[in-house]
Amino acid sequence: MTSPRIVVHPRHPRSVGEAFLAEEDLDVVIPDADDLIEALVGAEILVSFLWEDRYLTDSLRWIQSVSVGVDQFPVADLEASGVALTSARGCHGPQVSEHAFALLLALTRGVGRSMRNAEAHIWKPIPGTELGGSTLGVLGLGTIGEEIARKAVAWGMTVVGTKSRPDEYDGVASAVFAPDATIEVFRVSDAVISVLPDTPATRGIVTDECLGAMDGGWFVNVGRGTAVSEQDLLDALASGALAGAGLDVFDPEPLPATSPLWSHPRVVMTSHTAGLSPHYGSRLVAIFRANLAASNGHGEWVNRIV
Repeated sequence: MTSPRIVVHPRHPRSVGEAFLAEEDLDVVIPDADDLIEALVGAEILVSFLWEDRYLTDSLRWIQSVSVGVDQFPVADLEASGVALTSARGCHGPQVSEHAFALLLALTRGVGRSMRNAEAHIWKPIPGTELGGSTLGVLGLGTIGEEIARKAVAWGMTVVGTKSRPDEYDGVASAVFAPDATIEVFRVSDAVISVLPDTPATRGIVTDECLGAMDGGWFVNVGRGTAVSEQDLLDALASGALAGAGLDVFDPEPLPATSPLWSHPRVVMTSHTAGLSPHYGSRLVAIFRANLAASNGHGEWVNRIV
């Protein structure tokens, strides 16, 4: 069977382009940015995490998002035009869960503070604490959150968390709360990791009351920066409610140069890199292959939104 023409948006993680081009039986085109619109003429499939209305051509019948979030796509317009949309859910679990623990361990073992001392050539042993035997809260027990939970349990931690429908949860966490009870997770946890997306329901869900419910705990955010305000984090660090914060995401991004988070001694941070992995492309292609078969009537769609 002849492959339909597949256009991969020129802005993509490197591993995505490499993985698609390695599929020799697929008709893959990765145009230059200036040639994208011309390349889409006659193409049936677009692989992209970016969207402009002019991408909706008469020939387009399916969009494979490179990202988990699909808020950037005009879902109603796509549905009306008969264009399928599938997400990349399932591609982020291994690397984001590892990154979350990297940030948490940098806090609990004093790595962040030690590196600040190292830059100043200061020798100062900093005692760390242990994760084993402690309680970890996971905000958002979805695909990534459950991967974090499994790793935590393997390390001897007790896991609690939140899920939009707690009654449907089937995982390793010992207690699951609805989002409106997020503060309960903070009350019982020694450390909390947020993997929440940016939605109207999750913006600001980590309130100052939530952070204040901790007693020298740790907060890590590898979801979206909109879940918590910078000022609430700074206030919790100042009061001692938080012993430290590990942040990969911010609001806004890039983080302004004037932000106190850059130089805060009890903050470790990365520049929204938790989802990056050399294996991301191969995971996305596996999802794409399943959906390509489904589009031809063989098997079920994976992560189909419309």
